Amino acid sequence: MKFINLYTFLGLLTTTTTSSIVNASRSKFYGDNDNRPKLFKILDDHVGTIKINLDHEIWTTMKKKTELEPWNAQVKGEKYGTNNATLEFFIKDQGGNSTENYKVILPPGKFNFQLGGKGSRNYSKPGYNIKLINESLYDVQVLRLRSNIRDNSSMREKLSSDMIYQLGIPTTSTNYVNVEVNGEDLGLYILTNKIRKDFIQRYFGDENTSNLYECKNDGTRFEDMSIGNFCENAKDELIDKKEDIQSFNQAINQAKSMEDIAKILDIDNFLKLIAFEFLTISWDHFLGYSHNYFWYKRKEDNKWMMLLNDFDETWGQDYSATLFFFFNEFSDKSYLPTPEKINISNLSIRDMDLDHKLLKYLIYDDDTHFRKILGEIVKKVFNPKVLFQRIDDIADLIREDVINSRTFDPSTGYAKGCFNILGFDPKWNITQWEDGINYGNWNSNRSLTTSYGLKFFIEERFKYICHTYGIDPETLELIEPRPKVSFWGIKNKYKASISGKDFYNDEFIKFSYPNLGKEDYQKDSYNANPEKNNKPTNYEIPKFRYELGKKYKPTSIVKLIGQFFDLNRVQSLSSSLKKLITHLLKNANKK
Repeated sequence: MKFINLYTFLGLLTTTTTSSIVNASRSKFYGDNDNRPKLFKILDDHVGTIKINLDHEIWTTMKKKTELEPWNAQVKGEKYGTNNATLEFFIKDQGGNSTENYKVILPPGKFNFQLGGKGSRNYSKPGYNIKLINESLYDVQVLRLRSNIRDNSSMREKLSSDMIYQLGIPTTSTNYVNVEVNGEDLGLYILTNKIRKDFIQRYFGDENTSNLYECKNDGTRFEDMSIGNFCENAKDELIDKKEDIQSFNQAINQAKSMEDIAKILDIDNFLKLIAFEFLTISWDHFLGYSHNYFWYKRKEDNKWMMLLNDFDETWGQDYSATLFFFFNEFSDKSYLPTPEKINISNLSIRDMDLDHKLLKYLIYDDDTHFRKILGEIVKKVFNPKVLFQRIDDIADLIREDVINSRTFDPSTGYAKGCFNILGFDPKWNITQWEDGINYGNWNSNRSLTTSYGLKFFIEERFKYICHTYGIDPETLELIEPRPKVSFWGIKNKYKASISGKDFYNDEFIKFSYPNLGKEDYQKDSYNANPEKNNKPTNYEIPKFRYELGKKYKPTSIVKLIGQFFDLNRVQSLSSSLKKLITHLLKNANKK
């Protein structure tokens, strides 16, 4: 399939970093039937400001309680905070001055302000939650202030929620605010809401629902009944009531066909979200780490549907084979290549899926329905024409605020709002932000953080999806009859080219793929023979875990680590990498 003239056809200037078209309002992206909370509509064309004032000693204690070492910060971290504070929300005019438009002031006792986040507690810039008491701020009761410090583009959360909105599926909304506490500038934050009863009432008309369950724990799956046993009802008073979710879990496990599953699960909703995870390499939701999602049972038809939240680890962010060392009892991913050789854009659904048997009936036995959904998503939103323009529009909105937020204090070496001096700190600067929204790929060994340039990732991922699923890259239509195609694999012959000396130890590594054109899958001769080239040539994908049954023996974590790093030279690795390996081995010894 040819891609040479694709971007000329799409009318893109892929070398530019800012939009050449200024929309009257970024809200146009959502169409005429925009049902998001009003707060996020207000912030489509403005970066808001939230000012908090509270007791000096409480704020000092709050900052001190962020100081936690990786990797158990999410376990040790307290949700410390106070309701004895004032809040002011406002937007600024074009001159940078505060306006009375949309201004809101909340006195003490009207809201709780506390530390937030889970995995993000391992990093230098903490997040916060603001929960209004019997109030809402322009339709939002819980405001989550997320630093998403790993993402050098500061856009992955925003692009993800926007994309899911385009799929017609309710999810959290996203925009941006600057935060100030007791006169201290904390810089730019990503503002989202939370999936709770007000969310369900807004999108489903279900008041005071008892049928919403949150799956927080890593590895929450159907096969071992952990969905039924560990997903928690969103109502605190019903947290131990699990009969309904357990019955759902059992019914899925007993299903033998797509028809069986369709009786209890909204298949279109589920496959659209699986398609989102697949397209964006979202490893931190259902397919991979199996958490950060909800199950909701609709009142009108008693069918279950999945809802996603937390989108910082998307669009290829931080993907690595090491992520799956913990969960190799479910799936053997030992074939995944090292970071220097992995071609992340060519990840297949099989590569991403940790052997969820549900997908056997919904995708692997016959992927016709899944392919149709992918085609619809590619045509509507997952293509360079739509996404590049969206990236440029968002960049124009937040650029000056990113510059301010990533200004480093020479006396401390930290950027604004970074209080966890024991945590990982990527130290992304404004140059890396510009690269991150375009074609520059960066690795920060300070924090085990890898950010692919968004436009690089989207462009290469789009090529793979169009090739593999038979989508015309110019018309964006499914090609019928579906063409047979050669297999595009994830293991490159040639290593990534790096800016430094050591991929794993240099503080910052900028990397690129100048030899992609030499890879087999890029050659016309390879693609001309799909009958012969229908599977990987330099690695083998193991059988599904559920096919092997008791014969399956997970590879030891020590052995898996040894495939990536020489354990005899661990001491020469970067401090953040040593912390990860120590953490992995400690957990391996517990099992």
